[in-house]
Amino acid sequence: MPVTSVGSAGGPDWLAERLFDKRIVSLTGRLDAEAVNRAAASLALLDASGDDEVQLWLHGVDADVDAAATLLDTLDLMGVPLHVHCRGDVRGTAIALLAPANRRTAAAHTTFHLREPRTSCTGPASDVAIAAEQHEQQLRRLQQRIADSCRRPVDTVIADMRDHRILTADEARDYGLIDTITGPRSVDGD
Repeated sequence: MPVTSVGSAGGPDWLAERLFDKRIVSLTGRLDAEAVNRAAASLALLDASGDDEVQLWLHGVDADVDAAATLLDTLDLMGVPLHVHCRGDVRGTAIALLAPANRRTAAAHTTFHLREPRTSCTGPASDVAIAAEQHEQQLRRLQQRIADSCRRPVDTVIADMRDHRILTADEARDYGLIDTITGPRSVDGD
């Protein structure tokens, strides 16, 4: 059963089915393991079911390092054109999901929050140290992907994430995160 409107709030199945029929996967909210698995399965099914473009909509999306890395790996394996469109805000390592897209667009009022993700770990000090090192390595790989797709030095991306830099859609385009800003609808219907 293809469910493509994934996120913490879920959504009506009929809506997800209609989006899936249009080759659209919509991600919202904080991406947990279930949402990531459903999104990855939906993307893989769309990739296998035709040669037409797949759209990934990001709206108010935040992801930890592992969730972003899993979805990025899925997107990297896709053989069809990928269009990522952002609305609302996109936060943290979820920004890395823009990297493999053939087309990257955002609505005019979208904001991009460059920030390092939080993580937590419990257990003996040795386990915490290992988990922290692994988290740091995974974060650096995601930051490198962002830097490569924006054609910026990785040190710039790292510094901007440490400083919690927030970009408007115009600033994100200038930064290299997106290619195009979608315009507002005309009052005259043009």
